[in-house]
Amino acid sequence: MTVNNNQGPSEKKEIPEEVPIQKEKKQGIPKHVYILIVVAMIMTSFASILIRYAGKDAVDLGLEPADASVIAFWRLFFATIGMFIGTLLTRNLKEFKKVSLKDDIPLLSLSGLLLAIHFTTWNMSLQMTSVANSITIIYLMPFFALILSLIFLKERVSWSQFIAIILALVGAIMVGVSDFIVSDETGYFYGDLLALAGAITGAGYFVIGRKKREKLDVFSYATIVYAFCTLFLLIYVLANPITRGSIISGLKWQHFMFFGLLALGPSCLGHSLYNYSLGYIKAPVITVTALGEMFGATLLAYGFFREVPFWTTFLGMTLVAIGIIITVIFENKAIKEQIKNGSSNGQHINGS
Repeated sequence: MTVNNNQGPSEKKEIPEEVPIQKEKKQGIPKHVYILIVVAMIMTSFASILIRYAGKDAVDLGLEPADASVIAFWRLFFATIGMFIGTLLTRNLKEFKKVSLKDDIPLLSLSGLLLAIHFTTWNMSLQMTSVANSITIIYLMPFFALILSLIFLKERVSWSQFIAIILALVGAIMVGVSDFIVSDETGYFYGDLLALAGAITGAGYFVIGRKKREKLDVFSYATIVYAFCTLFLLIYVLANPITRGSIISGLKWQHFMFFGLLALGPSCLGHSLYNYSLGYIKAPVITVTALGEMFGATLLAYGFFREVPFWTTFLGMTLVAIGIIITVIFENKAIKEQIKNGSSNGQHINGS
């Protein structure tokens, strides 16, 4: 690992032209942007709850639990339709012409595959461990993305980011330890491991997205990646003897309501509002709202399922939160330096 004392998070990060960072300085941040960020945070916080009601906790509503991969398939199916409608409404169909079969499709399909694994493993995790544990470990994604960028994009990491990664990993270990304290069942720990797998594959999706979003707008990019993700999930569901007959059979209208809400709220509306807000607020500031989802989902889990995290879980969440804050502070500093030096480079958030 190359650790650089003088550099920011990256020397190669680029800010897409559609993110007018200077707008904040010239006219201030409009009040409605703050409202939209709060709405986006609430939308994404409900993802865990909706997944649980479609799966494990469906029995409380008199329904058969849907398989994790089936939940992922229908969520991405509806999300693909939603993002394509967004492309139509923004009249950006011409963006699809920018896609190269040779240069872009292989990476976009890989991104879709990683996203399919991310959603499936995370959905499985939520059926086996607590919402607090699962969501905290999933939010190791920024740190794994940093590590993958270091390896594959040849980016450098500062000492501050290295310390942030260590804090976050220690926090994740604390979350995992809480399962052994609370329960002797190994299923909880396996749920944590599945969340970890979801975090790593989600990070891979983000790293690919950072490169490809420089070329495509958010709706066309998401439509293509979501479509590939949906296709891979469909292949998996139909190839798996356990899930083959449950892609439609046994599902009630309530299931599809939860699938639709997952697509509309967290996937389309929540992350689209984050991307809109990037026109007024720097990306690192938006990144810190991840903390809102982490703690918000935990509070919602208590309200809906009466899940009370153990003290080690709260300690782990705090360490992960500190790691994210450290990353944001120094990333924000790096972007300011780039703007000061007359560069138009930076970063964009890709919501899943």
